[in-house]
Amino acid sequence: MPMNGPSSRAADEPDAHGVEWLSTTDPDSKVTKRDFPLPRSLANVKRGFSEQKWADSKNWTRKKLARTSNWKYRPGGFQKPDPTVAKARKRLTARFYQLKTGHCLTGQYLAWTTRRPDATCWWCQYHTQTRDHLFKHCPECNIQQRTLWNTVSTEPRKLPGPTRERHKTSIAELLADQRCSQAVLDFLENTDLGRTSGPPVAEEADEEASEISEWEEREREERLAEMRAEAERLGGEE
Repeated sequence: MPMNGPSSRAADEPDAHGVEWLSTTDPDSKVTKRDFPLPRSLANVKRGFSEQKWADSKNWTRKKLARTSNWKYRPGGFQKPDPTVAKARKRLTARFYQLKTGHCLTGQYLAWTTRRPDATCWWCQYHTQTRDHLFKHCPECNIQQRTLWNTVSTEPRKLPGPTRERHKTSIAELLADQRCSQAVLDFLENTDLGRTSGPPVAEEADEEASEISEWEEREREERLAEMRAEAERLGGEE
């Protein structure tokens, strides 16, 4: 017996058949293809936004580096942060990323920011203290350097990717390779690279390059002013 009324009409309408019906093609149906998107869950929408954000970020970074010819920084090949570095201590992680971006406590960077009068290495007096000098040549951490490059040249070979040798690998490539992250962290743990800015610069040589912060400078000036005022007051009482 045929059904009449709203129920029978709803059964013949496309929306009454559900999502599964819309995703297939029924040759006997008047609707031969789906010309509108299927419903999406909120998690699926968020994932789409996240993937698009990371893609835009990579494109922006690639264009920025190409325009500025920045050879110090190389973005990693993965979307998520390096899990090995993320699990390390906060101070060690900070030193790792400072060295990776090039904004670190090296003679070259401190001289560029006018925090030091020149870029000389404060350990071996080499004329320019760069990341390459600290990771490969500085005699201050010669033993740690050998350990680092021996580990880097052997351990990463267990995973796919290019080999990393001391004289063929730039520091930007080393810090961008997640296979080498643990070896670099161990190297930083056993050295003072990125931890100290060297001995303080004498004020008579270059006051602007002094390591005293502005806050400490103001504190010292205030104490000197108080001492002078106290001396004048005592002198007036006499």
